[in-house]
Amino acid sequence: MQYLVLIGALCSIVFGSVYLISTIQGKVQPNKVTWLLWAVSPMISVIATISATGFDWAILPVFMAGFMPMLVFIASLFNKSAYWQLNLLDYLCGIVAIFAIIIWHLTNDPILAIIFSILSDAIASVPTLHKAWFYPNSEAPIYYMGGVFSSTTGILAATTHWSFSTASFPIYLLILNTSLMLIVIRRKSALANNKMMF
Repeated sequence: MQYLVLIGALCSIVFGSVYLISTIQGKVQPNKVTWLLWAVSPMISVIATISATGFDWAILPVFMAGFMPMLVFIASLFNKSAYWQLNLLDYLCGIVAIFAIIIWHLTNDPILAIIFSILSDAIASVPTLHKAWFYPNSEAPIYYMGGVFSSTTGILAATTHWSFSTASFPIYLLILNTSLMLIVIRRKSALANNKMMF
């Protein structure tokens, strides 16, 4: 099963690198609040899972879900073309997500850590979900396609010894990446069709 997870991690690197290059070139404009917290939340889940159950191959896709966003976040800082104007919603979601991380730190419970890291990650996703819906051309679905494949391998790896610690974050990531992929693809298609009508 670890080979499947390694393939998923490789897929995450390849698809994530395409998005990373698009960020460097200014072809996409990632929301910095989302991508920073997308880097932090999975890493919290990885640490919590290791402390709860030890190393498991199912956490590799979760690790990749934090590692690639960190690279995208860093790249977005150095290219003005990749700049996305933050608004009140972005900052509010960022504050709530950070609050969820603080609650986890205070509880020192691995299961609560995973729950709050998922909650933090989901709240951090709201600005990008909003941006993908209203400004789909500022996004690229390829990163999320890789996330769908990678998180699926994590779920399959977790089935060998199923537990909340090993399965919860990969399941969440599958739902999130599928949602973002479909929103970006469908909204871009709708915009293209509207342009063709005029």
